[in-house]
Amino acid sequence: MKVLVTGGAGFIGSNLVSRLCREGHEAIVLDDFSSSGRGTLNVRGVRLIRGEVSDEKLLRRLLTGVDIVFHLAAEGVISRSLANPPLFFKRNLMGGIALLDAMRKKGVRKIVYSSSSGVYGEPERVPIREDDRKEPVNPYGASKFAFEHALSSYYHAFGIESVSLRYFNVYGPGDRQQPVTRAVPQWIQTALKGEVVPVYWGLKQKKDYIFIDDVVRANMLAAEKGRGAAVYNVGSGKGLYMYEVFAALEKVLGRKLPKKDMGARAGDPSVLIADIGHIKKELGWAPTVDIVTGLRKTVAYYRKEMDL
Repeated sequence: MKVLVTGGAGFIGSNLVSRLCREGHEAIVLDDFSSSGRGTLNVRGVRLIRGEVSDEKLLRRLLTGVDIVFHLAAEGVISRSLANPPLFFKRNLMGGIALLDAMRKKGVRKIVYSSSSGVYGEPERVPIREDDRKEPVNPYGASKFAFEHALSSYYHAFGIESVSLRYFNVYGPGDRQQPVTRAVPQWIQTALKGEVVPVYWGLKQKKDYIFIDDVVRANMLAAEKGRGAAVYNVGSGKGLYMYEVFAALEKVLGRKLPKKDMGARAGDPSVLIADIGHIKKELGWAPTVDIVTGLRKTVAYYRKEMDL
């Protein structure tokens, strides 16, 4: 299978590309390296192109002979979306539409889209089902949801199949995003430096953490089995208070960690937990890695990266 992976140098994208190449697929990666934290992508057999998803001429060239697109390229830092909303709609919505239209012109008939639990905002109930109310509380979530509508329209009008995967809190090896804003990589790197760990909301938010290997497997199954204009939650299906995640990290590190509460952070829902019944039933996917095992693997990755 020949695939195009946009954002393939990022956290989730690089893990996905490694899996695709290990399984013998021909992978082309398009990335602008604006937030991946990498200068290149060291995956044997991959064809790496530096460029923008909005570059229609480049897209038409790269899409020749492609069987499926994995679309992960996005502006993803919530605080930045609050500071510059137009940029997020330009890149996450209009950039995606440029990709879709290039697919239409080149006859590429399927796309797997990395969406977000940010589409839901503050949920009216938990766990959250795919058909529950969606009221994003920041421009990032709104831009991700807007592109889901574009995907639906291109399926019904042009027959391009799509699978939108609404990720909850993804963590694991390979997360080198800059700036570091996600809790787990920030906590681990700060702790390994022996510094005071910044936390928010008094660690009282309740989130759904899902390990990167499970997310990659969801992408592979979506490519294989997804039909129509499907949408699936990708999470553990279990809610953890942030103080429970923090305690699990302390268990893995074998010591208490000094921390400082930074207070509230704009754009953060208080609770997000996935109902994963739909993806279990239709794709046969279920999470396999618990939080302690996942944190052990993630800590080992950062120890190696930081040469500790």
